[in-house]
Amino acid sequence: MIKDLQIPWQRYALIVELAQRLQTKRSQFGKTALQKLIYLLQEVYGVKCGYDYKLYTYGPFTSQVLQDLDQVDSLSGVDVTSVPTDLGGYRIEPGKNAAPIKEKESNFIAEHEGKLERLINDYGAFSAKELELRATAVYVARDMQRDGKKVTVEALTQMVHDIKPYFPREEIQSVVEELQDKGHIKVAADG
Repeated sequence: MIKDLQIPWQRYALIVELAQRLQTKRSQFGKTALQKLIYLLQEVYGVKCGYDYKLYTYGPFTSQVLQDLDQVDSLSGVDVTSVPTDLGGYRIEPGKNAAPIKEKESNFIAEHEGKLERLINDYGAFSAKELELRATAVYVARDMQRDGKKVTVEALTQMVHDIKPYFPREEIQSVVEELQDKGHIKVAADG
């Protein structure tokens, strides 16, 4: 009977894996960063995690990630604690049962080792706000392409700025160009 349950062990193992890899890479690995990194892993690196993202206040978001995080926390695969600072937020660290949870899907983690490594190298050191901007730019570029719109640096910069006016246009354009240079979005020539 237990084998028949639809438990998303791959997603749980992924959350544990990211917590372990980011423990030394960044000062605070929290819920917003987790959301954006998994989104980028799916969209940019093509790892099928099974999450359905929509665009919300802080960029691409799905409540499924938070539900999975709560479950992994309850299984002690990770420890999620609130951070008592002016900015607040959460810290996600590996828990006492991290190894057994990862072991359940060690093949999944091994299969995507290279993509996980590239994700961490490309995005692991960014703050939650920096990840928000990058994930939003990827989301908007993909959305424009699905709608048959021409994705240029100017058009994408403007669209992201319309959604996130608190980011300066120059910063958005720089991020769009960075994502284009990395090959993480496809952008046509302006004009």
